[in-house]
Amino acid sequence: MPDLHAGFSDPQRVDVSALVDFLKRVDSYSPVQAIHEAMRRMLELRPGMRILDAGCGIGLEAARLARIHPEVEFVGLDQNDELLAIARRVQLPNLSWVHGGLESADLPEAGFDVIRTARVLMYLRDPLFGQVLDRFVRLLRPGGRLVTFELDYGAIILPKGRHDDHVVHGLTARMERAMPQPWCGRRLPDELVTRGMTDVTADPFAVSVDAPVWIRIVHDTLREALRQEANEPPELVAWLDDYFARVDEAPLLAVITGILTAARVPRSR
Repeated sequence: MPDLHAGFSDPQRVDVSALVDFLKRVDSYSPVQAIHEAMRRMLELRPGMRILDAGCGIGLEAARLARIHPEVEFVGLDQNDELLAIARRVQLPNLSWVHGGLESADLPEAGFDVIRTARVLMYLRDPLFGQVLDRFVRLLRPGGRLVTFELDYGAIILPKGRHDDHVVHGLTARMERAMPQPWCGRRLPDELVTRGMTDVTADPFAVSVDAPVWIRIVHDTLREALRQEANEPPELVAWLDDYFARVDEAPLLAVITGILTAARVPRSR
């Protein structure tokens, strides 16, 4: 994985300022704001609830939700203490911050009415991926909801441009292999059903990325993937150089697909 992706999996592998800049950039992107809004509706928040934002990063959405819903208690959890230090700059009576991993943080079982998580589970390899889902189920109260948004790197769309079809196939395959959990978005609904969750819904979102996001997500990921190959395929390098040279003028750079999944723990279990 390139440094940006690696930083989400291993906090020590990247300069935190790069993560912060990227998180702020993505958060302000209008398609992502639309996804946030859709997730908020799925949370079904009511006064007195307790909500866990799992993998909260610098806490942008957790802080927004806490301000919108002062009668709801929010807990932001993240394993990166440097990101969490930035989140902790926001102090609200109904908002607290916890440092720890999804699988190991000191949290009470059946202690939350809702867990939300976005673009986090795709960084978990097996078997940790399944272990974290099991833990989410245990952390939720009977009737509690899990709301997730995860990208699906197996469904990324790259433009053909002036290049042959096999070039695009080769690039999309490398994008997929670069992620620990590339099919996370499409995998989650069935994973939640097998864990006994009910009312499972899955809503796809397609986001056409802008130049800065393309550089960090597509270009840097592919550049690193190609560097690691014994012989860099010249036609793939040519595609990457072509789009990098005209990143500000190309009508389409990439479309990234994600799936908003929601599910409920049965009221009796």
